[in-house]
Amino acid sequence: MNGKRIWILLFITLAWSLSTSMVISESKDIYVDSSYKGYSDGTAERPYTSIQHAIDIADEGDTIYVFGGSYDETIVVDKRVRLWGSIDGKPSIIDTRTDKRYTIEVKADYAEIQDFTISDVGDHKSSPIGALIAIEADNVVIQGNHLNNTKSYAIYLSSSGEGNVISGNTINNTARGICGEGSDTNDIFNNIIGNCSQYAIYLSSSDNNRVYGNYISNSNQGVYVTKCEMVNISNNSISSIDYYGIYLDYGTTGKIRYNTINNTGIGIYLEGTSINIYKNSFNYNNRGITLAGSSNTIENNSFSNSSASGIYTLPSSTNNIIYHNTFRDNGMSAREEGSNQWSKNAEGNYWDDYNYIDRNRDGIGDRPYNKNGVIDNFPLGFFLKPPDKPTNPRPEDTATGVGLKITLQVDVEDSDSDYLTVYFYRADTNELLGIDKKVPSGGTAKYSFTQPFDTTFAWYTIANDSLQENRSDTWFFTTMVTPPNNNPPVADAGGPYSAAPDEPITFDGSNSYDSDGEIKFYRWNFGDGTSEILAEKPVHTYKSPGDYTVTLTVIDNLGTTDTSITTAAIRGVPNQKPIAIIQTPESGRTSEDIVFNGVNSSDPDGNIVNYTWNFGDGSIGYGVITTHIYTEPGTYLVILTVTDDHGKTDVAQDTITIEKAVEEKTPGFGYSLLLLAIFILLADRKRRW
Repeated sequence: MNGKRIWILLFITLAWSLSTSMVISESKDIYVDSSYKGYSDGTAERPYTSIQHAIDIADEGDTIYVFGGSYDETIVVDKRVRLWGSIDGKPSIIDTRTDKRYTIEVKADYAEIQDFTISDVGDHKSSPIGALIAIEADNVVIQGNHLNNTKSYAIYLSSSGEGNVISGNTINNTARGICGEGSDTNDIFNNIIGNCSQYAIYLSSSDNNRVYGNYISNSNQGVYVTKCEMVNISNNSISSIDYYGIYLDYGTTGKIRYNTINNTGIGIYLEGTSINIYKNSFNYNNRGITLAGSSNTIENNSFSNSSASGIYTLPSSTNNIIYHNTFRDNGMSAREEGSNQWSKNAEGNYWDDYNYIDRNRDGIGDRPYNKNGVIDNFPLGFFLKPPDKPTNPRPEDTATGVGLKITLQVDVEDSDSDYLTVYFYRADTNELLGIDKKVPSGGTAKYSFTQPFDTTFAWYTIANDSLQENRSDTWFFTTMVTPPNNNPPVADAGGPYSAAPDEPITFDGSNSYDSDGEIKFYRWNFGDGTSEILAEKPVHTYKSPGDYTVTLTVIDNLGTTDTSITTAAIRGVPNQKPIAIIQTPESGRTSEDIVFNGVNSSDPDGNIVNYTWNFGDGSIGYGVITTHIYTEPGTYLVILTVTDDHGKTDVAQDTITIEKAVEEKTPGFGYSLLLLAIFILLADRKRRW
C-alpha cells in the first residue's frame, strides 16, 4: 500500500514538473513604467515601476518593455531576457545616483538590451574602471542605446564573456567608449563614438574581434589594440583624434581595411606583425602611418595632405612590403629609417613628387624613386607628361592662295613645363626649317620665310620640353597661283575599304587625274589621327575597329586642288602578340652541341613565322629547334624572339652555364716505362727458351 502511494506521489510530481516547464518555456511580455501609480502586475495596463523588479519576476526568454521615463536604479541581468526601452517613443533614461561600479551588469548569456539612454550626469560613479554597461556573459546583444556623460567606460567587455554584439549605439563624453579586456570574438559595428577622454575603442588581450563600420571622432585616441591576435578593423570612419587613429602593437595576423582616417596625429601606429593594411584613405593627418613592426603588408592605400609624411618607418621596422599606395600633396611622401621593400612583383607606388618620365609608356618610371631613404625601383604613375601635340596651324591646313611671305604658327602647351622649344620641319624632306626657343606654355611658336608662286608646301612641328617631345600632324598649304588659267585636278580615293585591326590596307588614288597638267602632290588623311603625303598608293594599318573617313587631297602642277572622300570599315579584334616559351638545359660543356627548343611557343590568333635565337656569346640562330656550340665556359643569357604573321613579337629568356669540356688524358711516362719493362722481360724469357 505504501509503495502504491509512493508511485502516485512520483506521478503527481512528474506531471507538475512537466506543466511547470511548459509554462516556463512559453515566454511572456512584462511592462515597466516608472511613473505608474497603483497596483502592478507587469501588464501594459498595470506595469511594474522598477526594471530590476521586472527582471527578478521574469523567466528565461521573457521580454521586458520599458516605457519612457527616468529610472534611478542599478540593474543586474542574470536571466536570458530582452530589455527593450523607449517603447512609447520617449527615452527610457537609466541614471542612478548610487555609487556603483556598473550601472547595468549582464551576467546571463543571450541577454539583449536595446533603445535605452544610460548616463551618469551627476558623476556619482567614482570608479575609474566602472562602466554604464558591463558584460560578463556570452552572446549578449547591446543595440541602439545612448550611453553618455560618465568618467568611466560606456561598455565594458570582461574576460568572462565572448561572442557579444555591440551595434548601433551612440556613445558620447566618456573615458573609454568600448573597452574589452580578455574578451574574444566580439563584433563591434555601426556605433557612433565621440568625445572620449581616453579611447573610443580599447581592446587588450582579446582575439578575433571585429571593429566594423563605426564612426569615431573628437577623442584622445581612436581604436587602441594591444596584445590581440586576428583583429579585423574595417570600414570605419575615424576623424579629429588627438593622437592615434588606430594603434596596434604586439599582435599578429590582423586586417586593417577600407577605413577613412582624417585629422589625426598619427593615422595608424603599427607595431605588430603579419598585418594587412589595405585600401585605407588617409587625409589631413600629421602622419598617415608610423611603422615600427615587421613582415606587414601595406597596399593600395592613399595618403594625401599629411603635414609631416604619408608613411614613416622606424629603425625597428623590417621586411614590410609597401606597394600600390598613392602619395599626393604630403609634406613628405615617406621617410625610411628601417629596412623595408617598397615594391612587389616589379610594381611600386604612385609618387606625386617623382618628377621624372616614362618614355616607353610601360607604366613604370625610367629611374627609381629615391628620396628620404625610400628607394622604390618601380615607381608608378605621376610621371612628367610630354608636351601636348602642337595645334591650330597658321596658315590653316589645306589653305590655298597663301601669300609669298609666310609666317608658320602653332599653339603649344605643356602642363609640366613653363617653356618649350619648337622645331619647324619641311614634311617632304624632313628638313629643319627653324627653331623657336623659350616659347611659354600656352603660347604660340612662329617661323617666317618666303616661297614662290604655285608652291605646295607641307610642314610639321615638334614641341620639346628638354625631356620629352610631341610631333604635330602634317599640314600643307599652296601659295598664290600664276595668272594663266588652269583646270583643277580630279581626286579619286577609291574604296570603300575594309579590313581587320592590324591588317594592312593599300589605298589606291591612281584613278585621280589632271586634264591639263599632272598631279604633283597626294595627301591622305586616314581618319585615325594619322596622315601621309606624296604616296599614290599608301599602305596603312588601323589599330582599333571602327568606321573611318578617309580623305585624299591632290594638287596639280599649278597648285590647284581637289578632294575625294571614302570610308574604311575596320571589323574584328586587334591581333594579339605571340607567346614565347624557351626550353634550355641548365648547363653544358664547351665543344658540344646543345639543343635549344622553342616548340611550346604559341600565337593565340595566328601563326609564328620566325624564331630568332641570341645565344649570349655574339652568335645568332634561327628555327623552332636549333643547336649551338659554345667555345668558352661561362654563364650565358639565351634570348628567344618569336614573330607572328602580323609582325608582333614576344621575348623569352633563360640562362645556361657552360663548363670546360673534360680532356682525355694520354698515358704518362710511368705507364710507358712499365710497358717497356714488360716487353724486355718477355723477350728475355723467349731467348732462354
